[in-house]
Parts: sequence; structure tokens; C-alpha cells
Amino acid sequence: MRYTVLLLLILSFVTPLNAQEFKLGKINKEHFEIPLSKEEKAAPAVFLNKYRRTHFEYRDDLDGWLLYTTVHEVIKINSISGFSYGTKKIQLFNEGRESEAVKKVEAYTYTIEDNEVVKIKTPKERIIKNRINENLDEVTITIPAVKQGAIIEYKYTVESSYYEIDDVIFQENIPVKNAFAIIESPQFFDYNKFIKGYRDILSNDYVKLRQENASFELRNPFGGRTSKTLTNRIKYNDIVSEYHLQDIPALKEEPFVNNMENYRIAVVYELATVEFKKGIKEKRAKSWDEVAEYLNNPARVTGQVDRASFLDGVSDTLKAKSVATLDRMNFAYDYIQDRMTWDRGVNKYRSQDLKKAYYQKKGTAYEINTLLVSLLKRMGLQAAPVMASTKDNGIPIFPTVDGFDYAIAAVYYNNEWILMDASGKNLYPGLLPERVMNWEGRLLKENGESLSIPLFSRKHSDNKSSIIISVNKKGEMSGKCRQKYSNSEALYIRNILKGEEQDYQEDILKEIISENNVYDVVFELENSSKPTMISYGFETSNYTKIVDDKMYLSPHLFLEKSENPFKAFYRELPIDFRYPRIVENIITYKLPEEYTVDSMPEPLELKLSGGLGSYKIAFKQVNGQSIQVLSSFKSNSTLVKADAYNEIKNFYEQIVAKEKEKVVLIKK
Repeated sequence: MRYTVLLLLILSFVTPLNAQEFKLGKINKEHFEIPLSKEEKAAPAVFLNKYRRTHFEYRDDLDGWLLYTTVHEVIKINSISGFSYGTKKIQLFNEGRESEAVKKVEAYTYTIEDNEVVKIKTPKERIIKNRINENLDEVTITIPAVKQGAIIEYKYTVESSYYEIDDVIFQENIPVKNAFAIIESPQFFDYNKFIKGYRDILSNDYVKLRQENASFELRNPFGGRTSKTLTNRIKYNDIVSEYHLQDIPALKEEPFVNNMENYRIAVVYELATVEFKKGIKEKRAKSWDEVAEYLNNPARVTGQVDRASFLDGVSDTLKAKSVATLDRMNFAYDYIQDRMTWDRGVNKYRSQDLKKAYYQKKGTAYEINTLLVSLLKRMGLQAAPVMASTKDNGIPIFPTVDGFDYAIAAVYYNNEWILMDASGKNLYPGLLPERVMNWEGRLLKENGESLSIPLFSRKHSDNKSSIIISVNKKGEMSGKCRQKYSNSEALYIRNILKGEEQDYQEDILKEIISENNVYDVVFELENSSKPTMISYGFETSNYTKIVDDKMYLSPHLFLEKSENPFKAFYRELPIDFRYPRIVENIITYKLPEEYTVDSMPEPLELKLSGGLGSYKIAFKQVNGQSIQVLSSFKSNSTLVKADAYNEIKNFYEQIVAKEKEKVVLIKK
């Protein structure tokens, strides 16, 4: 992923389109005639204009600075699937005295009837506020009369007492013709800026003088308002950044991407310092060491680990079983994993109660894995918590506390850290779930420092199949298959099959291999630390075709790679293969006595540059009536740069083409 820090002064700048060309409530025929590209016409809808202004205003010495963000967007609806853009949802956060509120909401629908523009205003009863939870409200604007060819428009302002500036998002899931944003921050607030996505963004940065009336009030003994006593006019500088982008393509889903939001074109603002008093700056942005110092606090992670004295009895019992490090690690892991159930709740480290979670036998991933760290340390092992961000949460691109939404455990053994997550019943030490295989985590060391820990898997996950098949003169097949899965491949199988009824397990198997006539099915799923095994018999006639005196056989059966997952002509996003993988297949055919081999495909061996992966396949005749197909696919990397896309696309094209080739049998 490429992230570039914006310069404060950029000389090269394109003069933006005047946002007033789209005045609220003033859409006319010319707006309906704005030319659209082929891609924009094909999209469900298109943003004709996307405007945002964020600025601060000073209210008084009690409320202080308030942040205002005004949004004005104009969207043309191209098809029925674009009707969903007629509903706009605005989330508002509230916590204690900090709050957000939406102001000045207006929305319209425009259509052309009898060669005239008809405007319909959204009534107030279609603007509804709902409580999502104690800290989150949601305002929904439901715009009426949305139909194909219509233009919808809405404008609103969010007033916030938070100083965090929301990401300036330019790219949407539909094309954007024109986007303009202006961010104004007083000299007292210093923000770092980061570009996200795969497009250069230039800004016009300048400073302008502002004057504002500031009211100062006497306070009662409880800190509340009394009466205004003084109004001063203050002068200060606003730091202004203007952004103008045009013809932004839709963010399209692509295969093998961990989280599309990581690549949406945007500018991320991070509050670095605040100067509430002249010459006294409060630092907000942190280095990773400062993040570690914050979390390694008696009131936070470290304190919770150290205060879990209720684990002392369990620790003594488990320690008595063995003095070996690996034994003790496994004892502690198995105990916490067996006892605790992940409630799939918010995994933040704030407001957690380890003791309550322990006795209720359920909790968040943070609670479960922090309990594990505490137990490991009490058993004499060098253990530490690792703060992480799940794929759904995104990748922290700068030192952050709130960027983490998950925690795992780590034990230092044999000069390396073994990572563990006890929140999943089918996991084991050294194997993480895919949700947390996301770039890097931060390990919190006892000395207050932190350490970067890669979360990608370094072990290959195996998927190996061995099939023996008999083919009769009618092309009907009867076979036995045994499949072996390890590491993440085994975890996937266990997660969908373990603990289910046999009938359900067999139905899932039939769906996976696209065969209904399956029998003698045996699943070996129980021991999570060992490979998963599945064996079964099957009968089918789906992979042969007889024409005259020849039988055409599809040699890879249901294991064939039927299509290339990489179809796009061009790709900008990295390719996420999830984890290193080895797929090996050995298929042995016993041919009918009436036929002999006429031809078999040529062998093929492919290698990706840089050791990214390989593929090879061979066909051989074992004896007069048996042939064997051996194939091996190996992927060695998790995240691959888009530079390798064309090579990888061609690699898969050759594999798909090769596996479609037939073995030809001819009557004797």
C-alpha cells in the first residue's frame, strides 16, 4: 500500500470548478445534460458534484471550539439499482459532554417532465433520527420520487465538539464527476495529513486571517453558566487546504483484496498538537513508543494483566504438570480456550472487566487473550499482549491507539514470538484466524516499549487430494477420494463442519465438490492441532464424453480450476492471497478394458518471478490400463504488489487452459 504525506505548500494546483455552479435547490436542464463517459453511464448512479467544507468556530469559553462540516452532494440516478442513493444516513457520536448534531438539512428530487424541470422537496417527516446505541445516533434522509434519470440533491451541516476531522473521501462506489473539499483549521490545531488510495492528490494550501467574537462568562461554583460578562474580538490564522478532483472512477470490488476501504481515495487528517494557551502545546499524535507507553499503564492493559490474581490457583495446578515451556504454553492455552467463549462483541481495551468475563466464561477477544497472557506470565513464561487491527477495521497507517480493535497473546520461545488467539475453538498456538492476519501488530513489552510483529502467516497451508477412479466403457466413474488439509486450510474446513450433524456435513461436501452421489463419508475434524482429513466414495458421469469410438476425459474432475479469478485488464490494488498455500493432487485412473490411451496433454511447469509461486502438472501412463495425473500449485506470499498483476493473470490463464485439456481414449 502506498501512503504519501501531503506537503503543506504545493505550488502546482488546478483552479477548482466553482462549487456555486451547483447551488442548493437550483438544478436546471443544463445539469441533466452534463456529458457522461461510457463507464459513468453504465454505473447505477453518478455523483455530478461532491462538495464538503470543514471549519471551526469559537462559541464561548465553556463550549470552546466547535467543528462544522457541511456536505452538499448532487447525484444522477441511471438505473433501478441506483435507487439506494435516495437514502442518506448520517452517523452522530455522543459521549459525555462531547456530542454531534446535524443542522440545516435540505434535500430535493429533480425530474424532467414536459421538457421542464420538476422539483420535489423532501418533507421534514422523511428526515428521521434513530438511537443506535448509547453513544451513536443515526439521521436518515429518505428522498421521495427517486426514479431512473432523476437527479437528487441534499445538503446538511454536522456540528461537533470533537476535534477529529473525518477522512476527506473522494472516491465512492459509483463514479464522481467533480469533487471539491475545503478544510480550514485555526492555527491552534495542527494536523498531519496522509493520502490514502492510488491517486495523487494536490492541494492548494494557504493561510487566511480570521476574526471572531469570543464570549467569556462567569461560572457558578459547580462550573455551570451564569451570565455573559465579556465579549472579545479575537484574530487568528486559519490554515486552509483546498482539494479539487475530477472524473474519479468507482471503487470496484476486486478478487483477493483484504479490505477495499484501505484503498479508497481519501485524505486522512490526524490531530498532532493543540495549543490552548499561547506557547503551551498539547501533543496528540503519538509515536509507537508513546502508544505503548499509553497502553502499558496500570489503568489499561498492563494493569489488567497484573491484577488477575484470581488465576493464581489455576496457574499453580497447571505448572505442577510440567516444567517444559511448550507444555506450559499449551496447558494455559487449552485451559483458556476451553473455558472461554468469544461473544463477538467490541474488542476494545477500554472498559473491560477480566474478572467478570472469566467467571461468566465469555468475553471479547481482548478479554480472552489478555486472560491468556496473564495466565502464561503466572506460569513463568515470557508472555505479552499484541494489539492488532482486524481486516474489517483496516490498517493503522500511523501510530494510533484507537486504530486497534483486537488483541492476541504471544510467548517468547526459541528466539521467536509464538502468536496465539484463544477466542476461536478451532485454533491452536501459532495459528491465527484470517480476520487478524492484517499487516502488523504492536507487542507491548514489560519495559514500556513496543515491538512490531508481522501478523501474516509464514507457514504454508496444505490442501492435498488423492483420488483413485475406475472408469467403465460407458464413461461412468466410481472413485475413492482422500483429502488432507493443514493450518489455515484445515481451519476453514473445521469452522464450517466441526460440531455439525453428519447429514449437514455431507450436504456441504456435496456442494463443495458439485457431486450428489457421495457415500462412505468420514470426517476427521476433532484434533485442531492435526491436519483435517476427509475421505469418501463417489460415482459420476460428469467428466466424460463419448463421441464415435473415442472417450474424452476431463482429468481433474471437481478439482479443476475452471476460470481465472483475475479478469480485469488493469489492477492498482495489491493482491491478497490470505496465506501461503500448497495444493497437490494425485489422480489415478483405471481405464476400461475396451479402451486404450490415444493422447494425453503435455506436461507443464510454470514459475512466477521473485519466488512468488509455481505450478507443475504431468500425465503418465502407469501400465496398459492405468494413467496418473499429478499436479502441484504453490503460492509463497501473502500480499503481492499490483506490479505483478499481469504476470499473475497470465500464470492463472495458463493453468486454467491446461486443466481444461482432455485425455483422449480410443476403442481398441
